[in-house]
Amino acid sequence: MKNKILFIITKSETGGAQKFVAEQIMALYQTNEWNCIIATNQDGWLTKSVSQYITSSFLDKRIEKRFSFTYITNLIQFIKREQPDIVIANSANGGLYGRIAGFLTATKVIYVSHGWSSIYNGGRFKEVFNFVEYILSYLSASILCISETDKLKAIRNINIPINKIQTIPNSIFPIKSDKTFIKTDFVTVCRLIPPKRVDLLIDAMSLLPNYSLDIVGNGYLLPELKKKANQKQLKNINFLGEIPGFQNFANYKVFCLISDSEGMPMSALEAMSCGLPLILSDVGGCKELIYNNGILVSNNPDEIASALKYVATNSHDLSIASTQLFHSKFNLNNTIINYSKYYQETLGSGSNI
Repeated sequence: MKNKILFIITKSETGGAQKFVAEQIMALYQTNEWNCIIATNQDGWLTKSVSQYITSSFLDKRIEKRFSFTYITNLIQFIKREQPDIVIANSANGGLYGRIAGFLTATKVIYVSHGWSSIYNGGRFKEVFNFVEYILSYLSASILCISETDKLKAIRNINIPINKIQTIPNSIFPIKSDKTFIKTDFVTVCRLIPPKRVDLLIDAMSLLPNYSLDIVGNGYLLPELKKKANQKQLKNINFLGEIPGFQNFANYKVFCLISDSEGMPMSALEAMSCGLPLILSDVGGCKELIYNNGILVSNNPDEIASALKYVATNSHDLSIASTQLFHSKFNLNNTIINYSKYYQETLGSGSNI
């Protein structure tokens, strides 16, 4: 008999955490050992991506609120009706509601940290948010970190007990694409909101007039970024907007992602699966994605520009290393067994607390 697993995530839009949930559902479906259901805000990219792989869904926009008693009540009713064996909670709100509902229904919950927002984005309330995460860790059967860096931060910054933590590096299915031509030198794929620093990429590109960059993504910073590029009179930058399910990495020489904080970026893994070398900010788990296949940079335009030029010039050898690293560590076809075993072991362990 198959076990049932409920994935909870705040928003159904395109994003790294959503990519994780979508591919987990697809991979678990292929094992023929799990029935998957989902709870999120509304019908969107995520629900459309997994519609054929799930048996039920709970859509309620109140999950987006910082706290909604009505949402908690309705989520509890959904859990009681569907009776999942285990809950996988993702994102800040999804993690909060999922763990409370799991506790109140005696359902085991795994919280997936896609980069600790309480640490990276907590601002002056960082210590308060870290304390909340510390308390919520005791409502979790386990906490899954997507990088060793995030595991260390969970222990050192939030004081989460080490026996509560499991680390499995982010993994994805490889993107199937043929590299038939080179359209543009560089590509970045991200939401144009903090903590992403596309502004620094624009500054770097102003130093590289003979190279070009495509920016894939949308967000409230888009007008400001376009204004910056126009003021610098840059003709080598193309804003392509949001492209849901973007997969055209093979049309580029180099993938770059500049950010103030990261967990382990899914877009970088997608680029690696297509053989692209990487240029990443030296933050979060990004250093775990670099091994003879690219460069880690500080968030300095001069350093970024130098790295872009070097990697573009040496893209062939770096590309081979990127492909090899992806298949050895981050190919979900090979790592799904680790996830399924982890979920089964958590299901078979003691209570949440």
